[in-house]
Amino acid sequence: MRFCKSLAVVLLGLGCAVAARAQAGVYVGYSATRLSGITCFESAPVTCSSANGAVNPSGIQGGAYYDFRTVGPVRLGFDLRGGTEHSNKSATSSAGGSNATGLDDVLFGVRGSFHTRYSWLSPYAQVSAGYARSNATLPFGATTLSSGGVPNPRLEDNFMMYEGFAGVDIHVFPVIDLRPVELGIGNMDRFGSSATGDGPGSVGVMSIGAAIVFHLPSK
Repeated sequence: MRFCKSLAVVLLGLGCAVAARAQAGVYVGYSATRLSGITCFESAPVTCSSANGAVNPSGIQGGAYYDFRTVGPVRLGFDLRGGTEHSNKSATSSAGGSNATGLDDVLFGVRGSFHTRYSWLSPYAQVSAGYARSNATLPFGATTLSSGGVPNPRLEDNFMMYEGFAGVDIHVFPVIDLRPVELGIGNMDRFGSSATGDGPGSVGVMSIGAAIVFHLPSK
């Protein structure tokens, strides 16, 4: 009888922990991003890897969040994320190769997660902005030359990136959630100097991703 009571207490405690709202957490996952509105520099755009002026890099994304205040059914917090993605194709040329297109970004934003009737389910939405670096709009293989005429690494442009995200976390263990899907939509605007022959300074952004979340249960 004592064992049964102890087991019941343990199970109740685990159940409460699973249902608890996380105050802070980190996550790591995989994301695919569609960059669109890019100019093909070849004479016949149909010969480009992407005839509609788009390329789809993918790769690792990770971040951390901190929820600090509850307002009605919404838990407000901050989110900091970043990642690196690559594609073997180009939107500006029919040429391609290993990591032909790259995208690196760091974004900071405000998020809100929502209480639902299901304690194991936490939908959320957020708006983020930050810095991105990519060669997606450049002519394929564009490089600079050193004083000795030796090619330097490929050129990349700097962008102000902003994106809205929406997703859902599913509580599976006291300190682990699954994030089966996260959708994003936004834009990148180039700033600073650019190379001669660059494509458009504004690029459309859409993303889809999934992640594993490691968090601390709330009090």
